[in-house]
Amino acid sequence: MTTSFENLVNDCLYNWLGYGNLNGPIWFMGMEEGGAEIWRQRTKTMTESLSIRRSFSLSMDFQHVWENLYNIPLETFKGPNVWRYMAAFLLSLEDIEPSSENIREFVFEKKKLGKLDGNHFLCEFLPLPRQSNNSIDEYKEIWNTNSDYINELAPKRFELIKNVLTKCNNVKLLVSYDKKFTDRIINNFDSNIECSWRNHSKPYKLIKLNISDNRILYLLTTPFFGQGQISYEGLKYAAQTIKDNKII
Repeated sequence: MTTSFENLVNDCLYNWLGYGNLNGPIWFMGMEEGGAEIWRQRTKTMTESLSIRRSFSLSMDFQHVWENLYNIPLETFKGPNVWRYMAAFLLSLEDIEPSSENIREFVFEKKKLGKLDGNHFLCEFLPLPRQSNNSIDEYKEIWNTNSDYINELAPKRFELIKNVLTKCNNVKLLVSYDKKFTDRIINNFDSNIECSWRNHSKPYKLIKLNISDNRILYLLTTPFFGQGQISYEGLKYAAQTIKDNKII
């Protein structure tokens, strides 16, 4: 018999993909959220968070979700996070120096990240908040193992992403900073490496993807956005490579 918690979880599996403009030219391809509203800032319980998430549309406004629904002012976030590296890349594309001050202004003061009318989308491959991408403890009454969770959701989630990309003709570039997501993208589309390079010994690649008979996208693969794997300088160079190749 299905429990109320399981029903709540099931309602959150395929209704939402991320934050921002689905038809924006740039998509950032992330793996999943860490549930800061539950375990870090603790403004919501698990049940409260999922109850909010079940009402999400395919795309949500980043600031609205965090500040109005989770009750967490963006300026209260301290320290490194993937949002800062997204901002560094976006600023560099606009020929704005990705300094700590400019990044802070973009994300936490002017709050331009993940806007519905912006030029980018923050895609999450998996839909549920988790403390660790190796643990399924929060949902153990539904899935026995992490592999069970991913094996059930991954094909349908990727098909959903693929269908949206096919329909959104203004999308030009996917930026993937998670190797598992990168591998899945490459394995599901015809692809050719356009160029590759290293920055501080970390690998970057620009890959052409054929997603349909008449549709080409580009995939920029980078080191992970955090944990000392990437730098603002590296993203600035990557943005210049994108501009030099006239992709954006």
